[in-house]
Formats: sequence, C-alpha cells, structure tokens
Amino acid sequence: MEPKGKMASVYAGCRHADKIFARLKSGNSLSQSTITRARSIQGGSLPPQAPKKSLRTDIQGLRAIAVLAVVADHLTGSPVGGFVGVDIFFVISGFLITGLLLREQEKKGSISFADFYRRRVRRIVPVAGIVLLTTVVSSWALFSTGRAKSITWDGLFALVFGANWQLAAIGTDYMQAEGPVSPLQHFWSLAVEEQFYVVWPWLIVLVFAALAHRPSTKPAVAHRVLAGVFGLVILTTFAYAMWETSTRPTVAYFSTISRTWELAVGALLAVTGSSFSRLAPMARTILGYIGLAGIAWSLWFVTPEMSFPGPWAAAPVIATALVIAAGTGGEQRYLYPLTNPLSGYIGNISYSLYLWHFPVIVLMGSLFTREDVIAWTVMILGMIALSVASYHFIEDPIRKSSWLESANRKARRDKTSLFGATSARAGMGVLVMVTTLLVILALTIPTSAEEAASYKPAPISLSGEAAAAPVEPRTAQDKLAAELGTAISAPSWPNLTPSVDQLKLVPEWIEDKCLNVDAENFARCAYGDVSATKTAVVLGDSVSISWMPGLRESLGKQGWKLQLLTREQCPAIEVPVRQYDNEAGFTEECLAHQRWAAEKVAQMRPDMVIVSSALGTRDRMVSAESESDIMSSWRDATVSKLEELKGYTDGDVVLLSVASRGHNLQECATRVSKPSDCMSNGDTFLKTVAVEQDAATRVEGVRFVSTAQWFCGISSQCPSFAGNTPIFAEGGHLTPEYSVKLAPIIGPALLGQDQP
Repeated sequence: MEPKGKMASVYAGCRHADKIFARLKSGNSLSQSTITRARSIQGGSLPPQAPKKSLRTDIQGLRAIAVLAVVADHLTGSPVGGFVGVDIFFVISGFLITGLLLREQEKKGSISFADFYRRRVRRIVPVAGIVLLTTVVSSWALFSTGRAKSITWDGLFALVFGANWQLAAIGTDYMQAEGPVSPLQHFWSLAVEEQFYVVWPWLIVLVFAALAHRPSTKPAVAHRVLAGVFGLVILTTFAYAMWETSTRPTVAYFSTISRTWELAVGALLAVTGSSFSRLAPMARTILGYIGLAGIAWSLWFVTPEMSFPGPWAAAPVIATALVIAAGTGGEQRYLYPLTNPLSGYIGNISYSLYLWHFPVIVLMGSLFTREDVIAWTVMILGMIALSVASYHFIEDPIRKSSWLESANRKARRDKTSLFGATSARAGMGVLVMVTTLLVILALTIPTSAEEAASYKPAPISLSGEAAAAPVEPRTAQDKLAAELGTAISAPSWPNLTPSVDQLKLVPEWIEDKCLNVDAENFARCAYGDVSATKTAVVLGDSVSISWMPGLRESLGKQGWKLQLLTREQCPAIEVPVRQYDNEAGFTEECLAHQRWAAEKVAQMRPDMVIVSSALGTRDRMVSAESESDIMSSWRDATVSKLEELKGYTDGDVVLLSVASRGHNLQECATRVSKPSDCMSNGDTFLKTVAVEQDAATRVEGVRFVSTAQWFCGISSQCPSFAGNTPIFAEGGHLTPEYSVKLAPIIGPALLGQDQP
C-alpha cells in the first residue's frame, strides 16, 4: 500500500536516494544531465589556491609543528600538550582531502570512488605496512613471547584501520590499562582518519546528487547548502564529543565520532575559505600569527587532565583553521616559522616520521634507559634516518607511481611503472631498512640467555651485601631479605616462576570478580572459613585485594573469615581522588563507597580491620599538588580513618602500609635486558610508609605493619623478583605467587606475633 500525503513525498525521496545509491554501488555514473547540473552548481565554489608550482608551504610548516610536537611529547614528555599535534593533523587532512574531492567534482562533474581509495592506499599503506612489519618482527626479537603476540595483534588491528577501537577497549579495561606500551598505539589516529574517509566522500556526493536534480539551484546556494551540511556535522559530533568525554573519556579520546568534528572543521574551511581570500595580505598575516599563537598556547597549556577532545580540542582545531584560512588567498610571505625550507622538508617527511618515531622510542627504549644521552641520540638519529629513507625510497616514489591505476590510465600517464625503477628504489629502501634493523637486533641479543644459564647467585648477607660465606636465615623475613639482596645484585635473569608471559593478577579479582564489592556481591566475596568466629575485613582498592592470596594462606588457614570491602582506585582513607581516566563523578562515587564500607564495618564489628591503600593514590589526589600537601593530606586522612574505625570494632585495627610499585616486567624484561634494568627506586615508597607510621602512632591501639622490608633492600633499591618469584604482575599489583610467598610474614605481622 502506497503512503499518502507528506509521507508520500518522503517515501519518493527515499526511493530516489535508493536509485542513486544503486547506481553508485554498481559503478555506473550519474546521468549526463545530472553531471551537467552538478557542474553548474559546483562552479566557483573552491577558494583560491596557492600557485600550482608547489605545495602550500604554510601547511607543510603546520605538519612540521604537529609531528615535532607529538615526537617531543612521546620522547621527553614536553610540551605538556604535545598530543594536540594529532588534532592539527586532523584539520589539515579534512581541508586537503575535501578540497581534492571538490576540485574533482568541479573538473569532472563526478567523484570517482575507485580513484579516491586508490590514492588513499598509495599514500597510506606502503610506509604503514613496512613500519608494521618491521615493528612486529623486531618485537619477536626483543620481547617475551606474550608481549610479541600482543604487538602482533596490535599490528593486525592497525593494518585494517581498527587500532583506535582496540585501544578504546583496552583503555576501559582496568586489568589491561596498565599493560606495557605498544609500539603501534599511535596508529589509532590513522585509523580515525581512514574510518572518516569511508563515509565522507559519500556524503559530498549525496549532497551534489540531490542538488543536481534541482536545475534552478544557483551555485552560491549550493555552496551554502554544502557548508550547512558540514556545519551540522560539526555541531552534532562536537556535542557528542562533549557528552562522551564527560561519561567515557577513554573511549572519547579514540572515538571516530568524537573526532569527526575536527576533520569536518577542515572540510568546512575547504568550502568557505574563499571568504578569507578577500582580506588584505597584512590582515591574513595577522590572522595566521593569531592562529600560531593559539597553537603555541595549546601545546604548552592544554594538559591530559583537561576534558579532551570535548571541549578543549577546540583550541588547537580553531587555531589551525585560522592558519590555514590565512593562506587561502595566495602564498603566505611573512609566516616564516611555517614557510622556511627546514619546516617544509620536515612537513614533507612528517607522515613517515610520525609512523616511525614511536616504534623507535619503544623498541630502542628497551635497549637503553632514556636518561642516557647516548640513548637519546640513537633514538633521534634512528627515527630521522628511517623517516628520510622511507620518504625518499618508499612513500614519495610509490605515491607518484601508477600502482593500482587502471591500464588505460597507466598508458596515459608518463610515469614509471611500479615494477620499474620506482619499484627497485622502493624495494631497495625496504630491504636496507629492515635488514639493518634486524642485524642490529641480532648483534644485541647475545649472551643474556647464556649468562642466565651459568649464573649462580653469590652469597648475600642480611644487609643486602655480598657475604664471604652463606648465612642461614633465621626467620621468614630474614629469608626474604636474603632473596631480595640476591636479586638486587643479580647480573642476569633467573628462571622466573611464573614466567613473564604467564604473569596474572590475583584470582579474587580476575576470577571471582570481587574487586568492586557492593551490596550485591558482599556475601559472595568472603573467604577463609565463612563460619569462623573470627572475622577480618579488608578495606581499600585493587592493591588491597592483591594481599588476599597471602591472607587466605595465613589467616584463612588459622580459622579466620576474610571479608572484602574493596573498590578499584578507591583508597581506604578518605582523600578525594580522581580516576586514572578522569571519569566524571568518580570522586563522589568513591566517597559513597567509603561511607558504605564504613557502615558495613560498624554493622559487623569484626575482630580485625585491615586498612590498606595503593601508593598510586598519591598521583590522583584532587586537592593536593605539592609533595608537602600530599603528605599532609595523607597523614590527616589516615588518622581520621583510623580513629573512626576504632569506634566500629572491639578488635584490632591494623594499618598495612602501602605496597611498593615496580616496573612492568612485560615491558622491561626483554631478551637483552638485565634485572638492574627493572629495579625501582624506593624513596617515594619509603617516605609514604614513614608518613603512615607517623599517623598510626597518633591513634591509640592501632597496630602498624610496615611493608618496606617486603619489597626493598637497605639501599632503597627494590628488585622486580625475590628468589624466582616475580613480585608484580604489571608494575602496581602483586602476583598471586608473591602474595602467597609473604604469607609466613604477613600473618604473624597482622596478629602481632613473632615470626616462625
């Protein structure tokens, strides 16, 4: 039954759109009359461009600023807003690609999707493929099997332009978020762009196809319609970015939808930029410098803690748009920071430099410490050499070749075939780069396994120094101290059990899902003898639950019931904290959980309350910035919590000090590293333990248990293993095996007994 009235016109419009889609999908072009009308509509829409003799030097300069900002941020952590370089790239890309599509529409009356995507493949895939292949192969040569497999999967996601959604999934998974950095994580921005360009050309074609069937439409009106569509896309996706940033900040950062408005701003500029060409040259110059000032401000004052991409990405996006707009009326003669030859060349190699820089930093960072000047020099020279070589031998020759073009187009173009000289140069470049890197890796992997096989620990005294003869440990703590001392001086890795590839978090967290305890799973998250007459309650966060295997092995086997009241990233003491990914409302949610947990303690009146917080809480305190503020707030909150809990129980309140933090073994324990490369300095850890001890002495009847000797030697050096047992699963949480290893120590300490 056919619809009537207004619905009939909507239905007819939909059918008309379906016909257009069918013809586009089948490869048939629109009718000649439609093309003619589209040409008449399109005429005069593009802004005046710089002379054809060269690329726009100001845009190449912008590319140079963008890539150098990103490289500097990843290499040194400065400037603090270096990550906005990606946003600069997004605006540039939206402007250039949309301008290319519009010029093709103006010249031919239609847009060839086949040609467009062929150009994208030629431009993007060759260098990206070489970087992915080299990085994956190098990872298998350097890292453990588990990490190499993970990087291989990263490479596959990057190859199909899905890296951003994979990173969003990992970033929202608290169990994976603290994993080792992938050398391919920067491919997320490339994935966003290519996902955008799957849709964007179709949107432009549909707008012109709709207007082509209205002969009376004037060009100026058509331009306004296209600009209006782009503006609507910008407003809609920016609003979405604002919402997603406030509710799911990690997902928002990698989300294609939340980033669409940035590329669309560049696209809008490609349509409306002609209005800026009417400005006087001096006015355009001033506009350009205003934009440069905005970019500089963004690089130095936009921080990762700000809501990003909504709304703070608007600062670099608008600033970049102003610089591009300033150059639409002709060559910019006075923006020398952008138009000088050095900036131009860096802009030329910016794509190769962007792709190579992060694998170089991560892979070479596994061979050297970044504090080493030699390491910095090698990293910088390595990424420059690879970028220059890949640009001249791969990227530029293939981009200019006739690869992937149809046979008749190849015949028309007086270009070297991909299988001729261009191919030879590209192949030679690939061969030289990959072979050189693999030879270097082969030469550097040498003796680590041989040393490990022949290594026998030297006798260690209880002070951590080498002893002339073995000293028989008298207590469990003495034995542990000896093992830590041996690990501190170990020249090579022992056979760790579990191996680096088998590291995992405690089962109470992963298998039982008892990290976040609330009214729903409260009863299920009890361990030990659930019918016991003695109950111990554990307050705290994810580090607190990491003590559970040791607590179950000690207290649980001595007739105690162990009740968890933990929540991820929410410390036992009531200091206001933000979540690692800055999720809105977490501070209030954590406080509500702390209040609920305190009420449960008051109802239960347990025989022991174990109070424990993570050392990483220091980094997330909302109201404290300086070291003195952090320590003062920590001490006051600890005293307040201990006093409160003393009123809720007739039993013991035990303050179990923070656990140390270490390096992630999956990241630093490579085939060429030594145990000393994964050693951490315990100064901050020990200072925090001292503050907690001071707080405990201020509350009568509280027992304080220091964890200092469980992690570090007397020289404040904290190894990553003791005996053959890895201490941390991923740098911040104990392995189940080490937690159990501490059982003979932690049980007597909590009960106030002498160690066996």
